[in-house]
Order: sequence, then structure tokens, then C-alpha cells
Amino acid sequence: MEKLDFYTLTDQEKKIFLEAYLENKGTCIDIYSGMCGEIYIFDQGKHHTPRYICAKIPKPLGNSSLIDINYRFVNELRTQLSFYHHAFVHWVCDFSEVLGVPVALFNYWGNDLGKLVQAQNVSEIEKLAIMVYACSGLSHCYRKGLICHQDLKPANIFLKNAKKEFRGLPDLDIYNTALIADFGLANAFVTSSVFSGSRPYMAPEQWQKKDLSSKTDVFALGVILFELMTNGLHPVGIKLNDYWPEPRSDNNKKWTRPGPWEQWAKHAHINFEVAPSLESDVRELIQKMLLVDAAERPSINEIKLTILEIIKNKSHENYIQLSFLIDYFDRQVSEMTLEDKWPYLSNKWNKFQEKFGCLGLKND
Repeated sequence: MEKLDFYTLTDQEKKIFLEAYLENKGTCIDIYSGMCGEIYIFDQGKHHTPRYICAKIPKPLGNSSLIDINYRFVNELRTQLSFYHHAFVHWVCDFSEVLGVPVALFNYWGNDLGKLVQAQNVSEIEKLAIMVYACSGLSHCYRKGLICHQDLKPANIFLKNAKKEFRGLPDLDIYNTALIADFGLANAFVTSSVFSGSRPYMAPEQWQKKDLSSKTDVFALGVILFELMTNGLHPVGIKLNDYWPEPRSDNNKKWTRPGPWEQWAKHAHINFEVAPSLESDVRELIQKMLLVDAAERPSINEIKLTILEIIKNKSHENYIQLSFLIDYFDRQVSEMTLEDKWPYLSNKWNKFQEKFGCLGLKND
């Protein structure tokens, strides 16, 4: 009998096989396609916490062999695991396979920044607090070896609402926490000479294929901050979701091509006219984050402190609690090895590496 190829199956067939191979993970309810992988969302039922699990599977790229695709996937996970368990970093919780294809499993809390950007009933303090959490998560990753994420965008920042887990919290707007996710392109400019990312968020140095740094991520965060504070407007002056990655209705297809994005990044002109209600302190911060010269952009820590100050000026109570939570979770990071702290996961990871990460690129 001919061996089944997972990648040639229809989406419905993929869901069926994943539900069977992953056994008690519930029902596959959605599929998302990213640059480096496909994400399958599973609903485990309302009595499970977290209710949702996401399974990530590597995506075939060009003429690469399956061996090399799997090897790259293992490298991505190895990079992500090196950041250890931080409250504001999305972390792998198990490993599996389906029809000989590697699968990484993550907890998922049912929301990401891409969905929240479109919401109309979110307070400014909640939006700003999410950015503080994102900066804190990235700072942790940089301390652990991340040079540049390369693909920061709203869909790659997951959200976890603490109010759903803990009762009796004060009535504040800071409990929607961010988790930095999808490290498929992390440090790729070093490891694979790949400078790409998601076009609307790419910094000038990515287009120019120059050395990248955390300041490259700052540029992407500047775009995200503008989107977040304007309910989905890109600094170029368009409602991004209406034009990219696919235009809605009869909208111009211009923004589906790389050229216009590269040209915009070259000057990074911010169309503040489409956002007249944007407050001056936030406007000034975005201007600094989107400077063409990476060296002139603020650091992640400077951005975090600036946003905290903006929140402080709006609500001292929210500022005090947010500062406490940031400090608390930063101090909770364990320096223990994966093997010592999570032996079950370490054992699964070692077997996963042995099967999918021991051949391919390193033998080229």
C-alpha cells in the first residue's frame, strides 16, 4: 500500500488525521497558514484549562527536501526552548507526529493581537499594557540569545486574559497579557541568510539585507502600536486588513506586491492624518520606533518604560499593578535546565530531536 503523504491531503483530511493521531486533544476547529508552518487549533471542551491547544506543523518550502524542512523545524523549536518558560513567551508544551510529520503542541488561549486590533471596545490602557507585556517577553528572549524575531506582527502575539483564570482581581485594564509567538524566522538572517518577514512590518534593513538586531523588531512593534491604537490602520494610511494579504472587494491589489512595502519602508513616512485622535505622547513614540536608521530607534526597554509612563499619567492604579506584574513574572523565570525542571517534556524533546533533527542541513 502506498504511504500516505500528509502534505497532499485536503484540509479536511488533515484535520481528521490530526484528531486521530493526537487522540485526546479535542476537535480541530480552525487552520492558520504562516510563513514557516501551519497552525491547527483544537478545542478540548469548556471544562479544560486552557480550553484550546494549537498544533504547529512545518510547511514545505520551495525545493527543500522533507528532511531539511524537518531539520529547520527542530532548529526553530530548539531556539524557542532556549528562552525557557517566561509568562510572556509562547512555549511548546508537547511533541508528536502525524504520518511521519513532526508536530509541536502549544497551549492557546483563544485570542491574539490580530483579533484585538479590530475590536472597538478595548481601552487605551489595555492596549498599552499589552505592548508592555510584549516588550517584557522580548527582553527576556534577547537575554537568552534572540538577536531578532524577524516576524513580529499582531497574529504572532497571542493573548492570555488573567481574569479568566483568577477571580477577585481589581477592576483594572491590564490583565490581557501578551505572549510572543512563532519563532520560525528568529535569527534566520544569521542561521540561513534569510532577511524576510511579513512585508507590512519589515524594517528598511530587512529589505536591504543588512545586519538585523532587536531594533529591527522595534520597527515592527512601531507598526503594531500604530495599528493597535487606530483599530487596524497601518502607518502607510490604509486599513491593513482590507488590503493585505488579500484585498477585500474591489480594493487595489498594490499592497499584495513587495515593491510598495519596500518603498514605504525606505522612508517610513507615517500618515498621521488618518489618526487625528492619536495622542501626542504615543505619536512621538511611534515616530521614534519607525525611524529609518535602526541605531536611532529606542531600545525595547526604553519603549517599555515610555509606555509605562504614559499609563502612569492616565491611571496611577493601573501603572502600579502593571509594574508589579512585570517585575513579578520577570523574577519567576527559572534558571534550571529543561531536563531538571520538566523531565517529561525533556524526554519527549530528546526523542523528537533524534527522529527529526539529526539529518539534513548539518550534513550538507
